[in-house]
Amino acid sequence: MNNIDIFSNSHKVRAGSLRVLLLISILPLAARSGFEKNGRGARAIGLANAYVAIADDPWAVYYNPAGLAWISSFQGAVFFSPAQFGMSELRTVCAGTTLPMSFCTGDLVIDQFGYELYRETSVALGFGMSVNEWIALGAATHINRVAIEGYGASSRVVFDVGGIASITENVRLGWCWKNVTQTSVGVQSEQLPQIMSMGVCYEITEYSRLTVELEKDIRYPVIKKFGYEQQLFDVLSVRLGISDNPDKFSCGVGVRALGCEFSYAGYSHQQLGWTHQIEVSVSLSP
Repeated sequence: MNNIDIFSNSHKVRAGSLRVLLLISILPLAARSGFEKNGRGARAIGLANAYVAIADDPWAVYYNPAGLAWISSFQGAVFFSPAQFGMSELRTVCAGTTLPMSFCTGDLVIDQFGYELYRETSVALGFGMSVNEWIALGAATHINRVAIEGYGASSRVVFDVGGIASITENVRLGWCWKNVTQTSVGVQSEQLPQIMSMGVCYEITEYSRLTVELEKDIRYPVIKKFGYEQQLFDVLSVRLGISDNPDKFSCGVGVRALGCEFSYAGYSHQQLGWTHQIEVSVSLSP
């Protein structure tokens, strides 16, 4: 190997290391702006993630596993975010499925975030069951692995619990407590985010709903979220959302036909720009 090859390889290593360090350096900002807990699912994101009182699809393990209790059909979904905040390194691909059983509904989601130098991989398992006609409870386990090129890998297990109550025929109250075991990660034993959410979903009509949610990470101020969904022509849904700390605006659409749905969602962050995501899902009645 000549000097030119050595220099070229060394330059590539340094460039790759700099990209990793740059990515690591923006993680706190990204996490605070919705990167780490950005959520999954185009419908939820279109509603500004004000989803704790709805959570009726395979992404319930990220919002409130209790919502699985009212899913009585097999559902499968694939979600893709190609470049969060315009950065291809912040790419997300995940797939999930629900499995109704006699006593509860189970959920499995496989998720991958990042690129070859920094990658997060997780497997989430959840279940939700009805206590009675008005109350449902659920729990989820997240098995997460973070791998950084040149720095090694670390794994951890996180547990979430949640509940949903039907206050009236048109009003549902939901809550979720994430990382109930206060799991930490790394040699420094840094505690992972511990987040508590509570929200209300009000069905204004059969075709429209309003959802409001408060989210509190124990390290940061309360985040307020508002979402509105309008169904049109039985095949089209339009979604709008807004949240603060930091300020974000979101929107989305969903098109349904023959048990399948194609959804798009986008949200704008005042400092980090616009992010697009798409989802394809299918629902099969028993």
